Amino acid sequence: MDPNVAELNAVTLFEIYPKTIEDEFFLAAPLLAYFRDHCLVPFTGGSFMQAPFRYAPLIGGFYAPGAGFNTIKRTTIAALQFDTRYAYVSIPEYKEEIQVEQKGELAVASLLDADMQNGMDTINAIYAVALAQSGQGVRSLAVNGWSEIINDGITPSWDGNIYTSYGLQLRNGAIGSVLNSIPVYCGDALGNPGVADYSVYEEGYQDATIGKKEPNLMCANKAAIAYVKEKLVVQQRFQQERDPVWGVMGFRFNNAMVLKDDYFPSLKYGQVDPVLGSWRTGTFVSPGTTANGGTAAATSNLPVAGTVVTVGEVVAMFNTFDFLFRVTDNEEFGFGFSGFVPAQDNTKVVGQVKAMANVENISPRTQKQFYGIGG
Repeated sequence: MDPNVAELNAVTLFEIYPKTIEDEFFLAAPLLAYFRDHCLVPFTGGSFMQAPFRYAPLIGGFYAPGAGFNTIKRTTIAALQFDTRYAYVSIPEYKEEIQVEQKGELAVASLLDADMQNGMDTINAIYAVALAQSGQGVRSLAVNGWSEIINDGITPSWDGNIYTSYGLQLRNGAIGSVLNSIPVYCGDALGNPGVADYSVYEEGYQDATIGKKEPNLMCANKAAIAYVKEKLVVQQRFQQERDPVWGVMGFRFNNAMVLKDDYFPSLKYGQVDPVLGSWRTGTFVSPGTTANGGTAAATSNLPVAGTVVTVGEVVAMFNTFDFLFRVTDNEEFGFGFSGFVPAQDNTKVVGQVKAMANVENISPRTQKQFYGIGG
């Protein structure tokens, strides 16, 4: 078409309003916010991280006067070990765009500032998605997330995987069940998602409570939060309150603040992103519930062996004070920016946002996960 610019467009400026860039991609992640607020422990250096724990009592008991004592020295302490895990986000720019073209009064919003913010949001979202998964097997470069923490070594977590060890410690061996938390399936005997009622959550909450230690955060995606409210409101009067950490309105189940996490595993709202990863739930084959021969604990409520289980929606209860969010104290690798360096043979400059961070849990038994939840 000749001329190729309409007359009106040739003499009229474009309006850009609002003069900011609206974020239509990133989601909300209160679990990551809690980890930063409650669990942040700087990593000051070393080849790995170690957290000692006690798994057995000493030898003792009642005795008759004059009887001898058993003085055998018993091993009662072991340790969890975690290595360093790294993540990055690249921020590439062309010098012509940021130094020549995108400047002056016609530059409504800074492209460089927008890309820097995108870089920080991206690396945070990568961690938010990874927190619900694991750092074992094919995910050995990722953080050690809660799917491997909240497990008993014989029952699949929501991702369909069984985690026989945690922090390089074998579950159900010499240390017994001290690192175990049994995932709870809330569906029916055919593997279909079902209703998680008040008693399921209450029993799970009590199972995760040890003395004064009890869950303080309960997370799920949008669908499961709606299902929780629909089932709990008839049993427990709840009042909306503003969460002091995340700053949004939520409500409490016992001592746990119930908050919506948009990066939480979900069948209805989960997504698959080539950069962030997947938080969409799927299916797995049930190992059965006999609690013998390595099959799932009967209290997990899984259907018989061979049944295809639809994971559906996922809910988890956390005692965040038993988590350690280990972030290096090095400025560049502690979610810092490396600075721009030139690429070869062109005018592109590239910098990275980098992080060395991992997650440790010192008490898996004070956490609980539920899946197989439907409306």
